[in-house]
Amino acid sequence: MDLDNKIWTTLNGGYKIPYDASIQLKQLRKVDTKDLMIPIFEELWEELHHQGDVELASYYSVPQLISICIDKKSLDYNFIGLCVTIEICRLSETNPIIPKELEQEYFDSLKEFQLYLISNFDNITDDTSLRLTLAFFAITKGQHDLGKAIDNLDEDVLKEFLVQF
Repeated sequence: MDLDNKIWTTLNGGYKIPYDASIQLKQLRKVDTKDLMIPIFEELWEELHHQGDVELASYYSVPQLISICIDKKSLDYNFIGLCVTIEICRLSETNPIIPKELEQEYFDSLKEFQLYLISNFDNITDDTSLRLTLAFFAITKGQHDLGKAIDNLDEDVLKEFLVQF
């Protein structure tokens, strides 16, 4: 969905109130440094999901996030993590289904992202990006619970988990 499409102004975000994600997504497409991306990602993280809730703005944002990530040749954990979080939330019965008109683009973008991450796997040097990539792979292979578990296994939780074994 083109970022200039008027539909963006009609979509709700994670708080179930209108949120035009296209504004921040356009900014994200334009910026070229990590420092400039930080406040954009902070807003997108805040607005696209809230305590397990996502809405249509979240779903419409996923193909855009993937496109921007690939265009920038990025492996930034924010791109991967937002997609993982939205996809995990999408599977909850309390969240809406993806609209028919978005289904093809949404699922095709997930496949494209999977191929991008596989082809760049050796270049992932950040621990968080690696963990989220593994979570993404699990989720896109239908292993939703495993993906959710990997998503939650940050460094502190992982150490605590491994103490049991």
